[in-house]
Amino acid sequence: CCLVPIPIIITYLSLPSNRVIMITPTLAFATSFFVLAGHASVTAAFMSTPSLPSSPPSLLPTSLASAAATGRSTSLSAVREATFGMGCFWEPAESLLKQPGVLATAVGYTGAPPNKPPPTYDSVCFGKDWVEAVRVAYDDELVSYDQVLDYFFRLQKPAYTRQYASIIFVDDAMEEKDAKKWKKESASLEKKQRDDNLSYDVVQIEPSSSFYKAEEYHQRYWEKQRLRFLIGFALIAGESGAYNNFLGGVLGKTEILGLSFDSVCGALFLVGAAWMLLERLVVRDVKELEQGDLMAMAAEKN
Repeated sequence: CCLVPIPIIITYLSLPSNRVIMITPTLAFATSFFVLAGHASVTAAFMSTPSLPSSPPSLLPTSLASAAATGRSTSLSAVREATFGMGCFWEPAESLLKQPGVLATAVGYTGAPPNKPPPTYDSVCFGKDWVEAVRVAYDDELVSYDQVLDYFFRLQKPAYTRQYASIIFVDDAMEEKDAKKWKKESASLEKKQRDDNLSYDVVQIEPSSSFYKAEEYHQRYWEKQRLRFLIGFALIAGESGAYNNFLGGVLGKTEILGLSFDSVCGALFLVGAAWMLLERLVVRDVKELEQGDLMAMAAEKN
């Protein structure tokens, strides 16, 4: 998780000096089209704070829907929260958000002793106390806690370190009882939910502790990175001269501030790639979420 931008930078720098890439005019045109279409979105991804995605209307809890329709104050009685360690949190958070009944997710850090100072991504990556976790707000009128646990088990990507451990963080004795029952019954029934036959034995159950919402660049991470990578590859293509014959060769002859169009594409790529690396050092907006904060944010969005 920590070094995702590096391979694309190494690939770029390892290309021959003339950086000739075999790209057909059709592919170059399609890439350019998507780059232009996504320009406004990627600017927002770099410069603004992403908001929690709204849930489809069909997933809005009955209590929230009726409150919205009548203008009454919102009741959160149908919305619950759960917190899980699921491995590297980027993909599981996105996958969970697509499941029926899930209203919102936030990625963050939890599981450390109470005397630990607030974490940063670096202290999580290079420490042994914190767990990358996903907090989920869900409508328990549409999906049960057991079903959410099934989501957790099926979508997690754990590894054998504390940071990427498979953990159900329980909020009270009843939730602990339900989690232990789910684990025992699922294991005894040999409920198959994964192709890799991951054992239920890897799942740990721990009391919940302070949950710190991770830096904003981690929230909805792949949703932003897909567009960034698309633009990165488009800029590599531009630096290789793939667009030089467009518009009757105008682009190939264009200069911006004394730089050729090819050079501008190369410079923009390097600036963007450098920002992806520096983002970890610049952004320090970890924030503790209290119980109910994510539910309130989900209700506000809806």
